[in-house]
Amino acid sequence: MARKKTWSYLSGERGRNRVRVFEKRPGQFFAEWKEDGKKKRALLRGVNHADEAKKKADEIAAEFGKLEDRQQAPTTMKKLMETYLEEVSVTKGLSKRQHDYRAARAWSAFFNFQPEASRRVGRDPSTLDRVDWDRFVSSRRAGIIPGWSRSVRDRQVGYDLAFMITALNWATGRKANGRPVLEINPWGSELRRSQRWGFPREKNPHRPGMTQELREGLIAHGPSWQFELALVLERETRRRNSAIRQLRWSDLDLVAKTVQWRGDSDKSGNENMTPLTQAAVEALRHAPARGIGNTPVFPSATDSSQPTPRNTFQIWLRRSKDRWLDSVPEEERENLRDRLRGIGFHAEKRAGVRDPNFRALPPAIQEAWAGTRYETLRTVYDEVTADDIREAIRTQEKAVQEGS
Repeated sequence: MARKKTWSYLSGERGRNRVRVFEKRPGQFFAEWKEDGKKKRALLRGVNHADEAKKKADEIAAEFGKLEDRQQAPTTMKKLMETYLEEVSVTKGLSKRQHDYRAARAWSAFFNFQPEASRRVGRDPSTLDRVDWDRFVSSRRAGIIPGWSRSVRDRQVGYDLAFMITALNWATGRKANGRPVLEINPWGSELRRSQRWGFPREKNPHRPGMTQELREGLIAHGPSWQFELALVLERETRRRNSAIRQLRWSDLDLVAKTVQWRGDSDKSGNENMTPLTQAAVEALRHAPARGIGNTPVFPSATDSSQPTPRNTFQIWLRRSKDRWLDSVPEEERENLRDRLRGIGFHAEKRAGVRDPNFRALPPAIQEAWAGTRYETLRTVYDEVTADDIREAIRTQEKAVQEGS
């Protein structure tokens, strides 16, 4: 006796997202597909009719198709960067996400600017070499990449290089069809170290600190009390703007004069408690708006439960500088503009850690107070000016005269 044929339905493409549904018993439907070369089967619960089973098969095949498309190996630089932005950059914070998007656009423009077709954005990522590295550094520095005509400093060039290295590292760990998208990072750390590929570095970088005159001028033209409070706290605590703007009133004890720094708001990720100076305590006590508990010290204008965004702090700074520049005679403007160049919130931290009284503290105390490694404070933040040398000479001459 011939066996009754089982009803079945196929959806999707063979070898890509093929799904088969069939009726095993009256009213009982199953879905069948292949995964990693093995056949998988699952009961379609709640499906009682063939029309419902066909609809379900089409839905499953569509989802498998999307997954397969996402897993296709990025075989060009353009595809690799696009996939990295879609899968990795979207999980980052706003400022890092924006930098990734900017860096990707700069790299695309750079690749398409190359005279050789084989070095453009449609190339295989594994073909990147030292020529690309050197060309990008020189082109980005000079501002000759189409659409990126402003010359930038070595630090910005380093950020853009770091984006590409990170994207390539990610590609070596991401698998498509069971294999890495990129077998070997052509800009891997071992290769760069062995061939001495260095990140571009300025020989004598000038990182200005905030002076009393500049601070008073910015505060006088500042757009809000929050702007003034942020400058004071950054100078007095020697902390970064990211840690200051995310402070909550629960982190502060104005009676004991202490502040608890949270790891989730600190660049280094460290948590510790430090004393507050009297100037910092007075500034906090005189803040026009005070909160309690978990309320931010700098609440967002759109959501008081969240801290003010970083972009808003930068808007305050630019507005203060513009107001100050507009207030001085035209013949003095260029001089003031030069003095304000490079002055941001971080200039307060620099000024704080360059203070002679702070420098005289033991290294461990400096590290705990500023939340920065002593080696970094010494090699990056510290700066000896002509005035420092002049003052040291005067002190030495005075000591010699008193001893004679």
